[in-house]
Amino acid sequence: MSAKPATPEQHVEIPGICFIRQPEGARRCTLSAGHHGDHQHFYSGEFRNGFRVGTSWPGWRGETQAD
Repeated sequence: MSAKPATPEQHVEIPGICFIRQPEGARRCTLSAGHHGDHQHFYSGEFRNGFRVGTSWPGWRGETQAD
């Protein structure tokens, strides 16, 4: 018999995607889970050569997945 581990309400993991919210904004990181460095949202920002440039913000130690 295997039991599922309990997950606290304030910590939800979405496999494969970082999904941490941008401070003071609604965008969420679209990089893979466990990435290093800054967070990035590829589907925002201005167009450059027909592609969105995206937005980025610094990652902080101890961050948890989407709220």
